[in-house]
Amino acid sequence: MTVRDLLKQGNALLKDRVEAPSLDTRLFLESVLSVSHTRLLLRLDETVDEGSVECFHRALNRRLNGECTAYIVGYKEFWGLPFATSRSVLVPRPDTETLVEAALDFIKRGRIQTVLELCTGSGAVAVSLKRECPFLTVTAGDVSQDALVVARNNARCLSADVSFVHSDLFERIAGRFDMIAVNPPYIPTRVIETLAREVQNEPRLALDGGEDGFVLIRRIVASAAEHLRPHGVLLIEAAPEQMSAIREMMNRYREVQTFRDLAGRERVIVGVKE
Repeated sequence: MTVRDLLKQGNALLKDRVEAPSLDTRLFLESVLSVSHTRLLLRLDETVDEGSVECFHRALNRRLNGECTAYIVGYKEFWGLPFATSRSVLVPRPDTETLVEAALDFIKRGRIQTVLELCTGSGAVAVSLKRECPFLTVTAGDVSQDALVVARNNARCLSADVSFVHSDLFERIAGRFDMIAVNPPYIPTRVIETLAREVQNEPRLALDGGEDGFVLIRRIVASAAEHLRPHGVLLIEAAPEQMSAIREMMNRYREVQTFRDLAGRERVIVGVKE
């Protein structure tokens, strides 16, 4: 079979079963053949060996069985960078780029030098900020040792000098920072079972925000001020419907504002320490 045949076959199998059948099919074939998108297009009429065809079909079956594309191909692009993924970490989402954008908005004002990211997962936010602003001193923490293995690997592969700490939120965090950025678990426990199967296959630890979705957010807001320097900035990613409640929690902060994602929804809330 040719590359063109496999692309058609994969698209037909995934059509109406996944959100982006053509994209997933292309990513699987690029991964199996170890080629770029451009190179794949130049090889459309080339014959693919049987071993590669089998690997491609296995990838399609995994996708049909509810596994997300990023776990199958082993990476996810975020902020223009390829981040390795595994079942130990939440797959970086485009919505979370709003957290990076909001952080950069404050960093570029010139007074942010030290940044702490909690619940770092794959390290996508911490690494992206360090790559974007090499002058920053960036620390990132996570309660999952397995997630930190992935994060450290991403920082190394993407040449980002980030310090990682195994910590349950602020438990093992020393010192104070100019900025704290967090994308915590914020989905109510009862809602998780209603999510798409591929999302349910991601680590529950990174999704479950407790009975009302605010368990970790309350802890973060209550403790963050102690770890911020004067006029330090706290940024929290959460669901749009949670923003008003978080705003009420942040009564120790001034200049509280929200940043919207690509769909125009409030995705990140920011406050400056009094």
